[in-house]
Amino acid sequence: MSKAKDSGRDNGDIEVEVVEGEVMPDPAEGAQAGEVEGAGAPAPGDAEGLAARNAELLDSLMRLKADFDNYRKRMIKEQTHILETAEAGLVKKLLPVIDNLERALASADDKGSAGLKEGIEKVLELMVATLEREGLEVIDPAGEPFDPEHHEAMMVVETDECPEDTVLDVIQKGYRFSGVLLRPAMVRVSCPVKQ
Repeated sequence: MSKAKDSGRDNGDIEVEVVEGEVMPDPAEGAQAGEVEGAGAPAPGDAEGLAARNAELLDSLMRLKADFDNYRKRMIKEQTHILETAEAGLVKKLLPVIDNLERALASADDKGSAGLKEGIEKVLELMVATLEREGLEVIDPAGEPFDPEHHEAMMVVETDECPEDTVLDVIQKGYRFSGVLLRPAMVRVSCPVKQ
């Protein structure tokens, strides 16, 4: 806040306060000039008043422009989120298909059906590769530290072979789609041997 003196009047020096680029006259001066507080329109020929009003309008315009830009960005972000959520729902519905293909592979491997196993492997690889290109991420945390945000502990196993709270093996893989957790990985977690 700065102060300036107006010596162009007969009644002596009058102090004028400048606040954020606007000139605000002393209330006593406004009463003498017959101005009503809050009227907003400067007297004709009042260059300082016009400059202040212009600055006020420019500031208002800049704020309105910034508000509109923020609104536009928020709408784009919300629309993107809606699309990603819809896509995530479709991908989540396909996860049981992947699970069943993996089970069929395990079963074919046990029975020694080489041709069936090879065909199922190719179908599974193609499906997973297609979904990964669309944003699917597999959560397969074997050997990693347990993370309750992305893993669901199904069993705790006492062992001294690895540090505490380490994922020993994965019972069922977890999945993320475009950063959204679709399903946590179901895992077995280590804990120290009780003595």
